[in-house]
Amino acid sequence: MKYYTFDCGCKFKLLDDNEDKEIPSIDFSLSLEDLNLDCKKTWDLISSGNTKGCFQLESRLGRSMAKKLRPANIEQLSALISIMRPGCLEAMRDNKSVSNHFIDKKNGQESIDYFDPCLESVLKPTYGEMIYQEQAMEIARIIAGFDLQEADVLRKAIGKKKVDLMAKVKKSFLKGAKKTGVTSIENATDIFGWIEKSQRYSFNKSHAISYAYNAYLSAYSKAHFPKIFFASYLKYAKDKIDPQQEVRELVQNATEMDIKITVPDLLLMNQNFCISNEKIYFGLTDIKNVGLSVYKKLIKLNEDYPIKDLCWTQCLFMILDNITSTAAKALASCGALDIYNKSRTSMLFEYEIILELTKKEKEYICGIDLEDFDLLGILNILLKKPRLNVNRKAIINNLIKSIENPPYSLDDKIEWMCDTENDLLGINLTYCKLDSYNISNVNTQCRDLKGLQPGAKVMMAAEIESFNIVKIKKGPNKGSDMCFVTARDSTGCCDSVIFFTEQLTLYRNELFEGNIVIIQGKTSKNGGLVVDKIYKPRG
Repeated sequence: MKYYTFDCGCKFKLLDDNEDKEIPSIDFSLSLEDLNLDCKKTWDLISSGNTKGCFQLESRLGRSMAKKLRPANIEQLSALISIMRPGCLEAMRDNKSVSNHFIDKKNGQESIDYFDPCLESVLKPTYGEMIYQEQAMEIARIIAGFDLQEADVLRKAIGKKKVDLMAKVKKSFLKGAKKTGVTSIENATDIFGWIEKSQRYSFNKSHAISYAYNAYLSAYSKAHFPKIFFASYLKYAKDKIDPQQEVRELVQNATEMDIKITVPDLLLMNQNFCISNEKIYFGLTDIKNVGLSVYKKLIKLNEDYPIKDLCWTQCLFMILDNITSTAAKALASCGALDIYNKSRTSMLFEYEIILELTKKEKEYICGIDLEDFDLLGILNILLKKPRLNVNRKAIINNLIKSIENPPYSLDDKIEWMCDTENDLLGINLTYCKLDSYNISNVNTQCRDLKGLQPGAKVMMAAEIESFNIVKIKKGPNKGSDMCFVTARDSTGCCDSVIFFTEQLTLYRNELFEGNIVIIQGKTSKNGGLVVDKIYKPRG
């Protein structure tokens, strides 16, 4: 049996003997039992915050906290999943959340205190923080001599936040503490008070560990098989609350990982996302106005007239003319017909021309060897058709003149292509709107921001994707507005472009979706960009 070995040392069985292929045929049947839990490649991916699409870690909060905590084992990943929950984030001590206390202690930025020496064995794995219900159970066993049944009553009181039950357990706890004498009654009272407070945020460890294994498995898949990971995840993005935003974020993340995701290709005839020629292709049913019924019709047409053998004119009459006009226009507009090396505008223009022909005229045309003629040649042949009445001759003559002297340019405009792909696919893939501007004076792209030192001066061209104006909660500008902007370019996305009050006041009118701007500013310590100035680039 041959194996394919990744640079991190992980091995997978090969399904064939060709191990030199760029993507070898690998037996990707993972199970938790034989999963390598010490894979540096996987832990590096998690610690970098590149966890979009990873179970429990895909939100902006999950990505941010993974980057701050930098977990290196399942125990730490379990803790990360626990401290991300609302209770931990909202539970404050010394003006700092339990979550931030945990992160700072893990990173050596805060001293660790176990409250009482007898609790060190229970609290050491979580740096002195009680984040699990099971820790409260173990503390009750040590301090008060609780058996498993009594400890489980405590767990239920914590988990279900039952005040009356907690009061009863407290009496038993203090009575037991007096009996064991492990610590003073004063300490035992304080410890139980801590347990009571933990009701608001402690999580079930068995759940957290299960979640951690699943999070690791998805991160492991992303680290080793990113194309398969993205193609699979994109397929199910339609089930998300906001499918378009989900697809957009996944495509941007893939772009940052140098994975090419491109427009559909009619030749592939794939219904959903698929991998071909080292790229991920959108599926035909991922195109707006191309539903399952149209897809099934295309499959049938492809059986009768194999698309791989058709020239553009044949496709026009044999394929596009046999599906709905909205679907045909969508295929041409989004790039699914780029295989014919014609501008999308010209394909739409010629499709509109054939809509002017009658059914009988089209039947006559289909009797011609279409491979030998373009549309202009075909219309000239049609003009010589026997028994063509005067009105039809006039109409066809006008169509010929229209082709010879088009009423508008048939060249594709970058902005139109971007807007059309955005409408039909949810994201523009072929070009970025920035491509139609002069941005030669910029020194940074979105993907570069993460690698820059804090305070680095940046000049970056970007498209504003979204923005969120919030109130400043503390400091001298408390109550004033500030803004977080998500900006993108052809290399990816930055979701932390920050406008503080002064800059927001100056540039508020420039903050709208789709606006193209040059941003000047300095990098922040978390990989974001603090704005000094923005202005419009030259077209």
